[in-house]
Amino acid sequence: MHTLWQTPESRAALLKQLVAHDSVTHSQGEQTFPTMIRDLLMQLPYFQQHPEYITLTPTDDARHAVVALYKAPKATQTITLISHFDTVGIEDYGALQSQAFDMDKLTATFQEDMRYLDDMSKADLRSGDYLFGRGAMDMKPGLMLHMSLIEKAILEQWDVNLVLMTVPDEEVTSKGMHAAVAHVAQLCQQHDLSIALHLNSEPTFQQAHYDTNHYHYTGSIGKIMPSVLVYGRETHVGTPANGLSSNFILSYIQQEIEYHTRFQECFETEETPLPVSLRVADMKQHYDVQTPFRSVALFNMFLFKRNANEIFENFNEAVAQGLEKGLAQYRQRIANTDGTALNMQLMTYDALLKYAIEHYGQATVDKLIAENIATETEPHLQSIAIVDALTQQCRGLGPTVVTFFAPPYYPATNASYHPLTEALSATINETSQKHFGRTSKRIHYFNGISDLSYVALSPNGSGFEAYEQQTPVFNQTYTIPFEAIEKIQAPMLNCGPIGKDAHKVTERIHTKSAFEELPILLTTIIKKHFL
Repeated sequence: MHTLWQTPESRAALLKQLVAHDSVTHSQGEQTFPTMIRDLLMQLPYFQQHPEYITLTPTDDARHAVVALYKAPKATQTITLISHFDTVGIEDYGALQSQAFDMDKLTATFQEDMRYLDDMSKADLRSGDYLFGRGAMDMKPGLMLHMSLIEKAILEQWDVNLVLMTVPDEEVTSKGMHAAVAHVAQLCQQHDLSIALHLNSEPTFQQAHYDTNHYHYTGSIGKIMPSVLVYGRETHVGTPANGLSSNFILSYIQQEIEYHTRFQECFETEETPLPVSLRVADMKQHYDVQTPFRSVALFNMFLFKRNANEIFENFNEAVAQGLEKGLAQYRQRIANTDGTALNMQLMTYDALLKYAIEHYGQATVDKLIAENIATETEPHLQSIAIVDALTQQCRGLGPTVVTFFAPPYYPATNASYHPLTEALSATINETSQKHFGRTSKRIHYFNGISDLSYVALSPNGSGFEAYEQQTPVFNQTYTIPFEAIEKIQAPMLNCGPIGKDAHKVTERIHTKSAFEELPILLTTIIKKHFL
């Protein structure tokens, strides 16, 4: 029988085709990629007979996720196959940008000129075991594997439902996954599907520089971005004691947050990376001799168990401590001048919004928010603009520090020690030892951030309320389908091929792992545990 993607050679050809289609986030190629996937799946007789089982699910900005259902003969038990098809940009390839999506050509170029490569990349290149290219690791091999799996299920008439979900925008704000989750929740209701497992196939991430182990993951690290806007008092640089520099106060707040272990979490031997700032800036657009009086900082925090409510409470405590220290220093220094020290209060975005509505009316506030959303294209910038505009509108509050959330938010998820994921983990390790002569080590939290965040609730309970209340653009230009997540929640697993150097020029995939080993691993866990 003729098959499309059931041999190592045909899987390699499919991956090269997927990588060759430029799908950098926010590019034209990202918009057209879903049509290519639908056309490829339509080559399978099953989807020719059931074209309604392939859906291009729209985001709110002209992009689409692909959701394809293989419906089992009898079973309601369902496995989702999750991947993303967008990639980061290719500016880092410099003069080789034209080859970034051609795996064969780029690999051959590196063989002739190794100036782009470090020692480990050179060794991998010489081994002949790796192919290079943007998206060659992160994460088009996962999509390739899932397409091969769904074909195999059709050929062998597996009695388990498979829902292939491949989405755009994972590298930025995950709008594609949000749309897909909402659609899959409807699909489950429509076809009486019961999700037993969410299976992602993001590649392995090395734990050390020369690490060549295979890993699988029973959870995914969370990421959230608590933020602060400091609104001081402007003055001329010639009379600094008459004002309050927002940069000065923010510097003390930063010291209470960046690299601070108070925000670090541990799970057995694993630790979250320490928090760092992703943006720190004052709001001045042009040079003049007015002191900065509006400054903003966005902080990246990783999560294991903490949810939005807990993070926001801890964040406000840290900001309050930084504010107190900054004001103490400010007062001490101003005391030696003719100036009069100003005070500064701390409030949350939700409190600021209520104050603005109470004093200026709902219509005025709604208009102000809409105008500031229109000034920016990205949700985190829109959030900053809204908080800035409201603090200026509410100047009567005086110097104020406002805390809020800026998108995106990836809740932490973890299915470690769930009976199913423990059994799957044991099967993956046994199969790896039996067929490939090595172990596959389990890691509790995938540390590369993934769309698995949107298929199960936080290990410590939802705790979403603070995020809904404290994110200025929530349910406007940025939404997380919390209700749909609750409807489709199930144990999750990330099991993908060995790859290296995501988001780097040396991004590459281990060919044997991707084209030979992972098909065996994924087929084995499904057949052993679901058929």
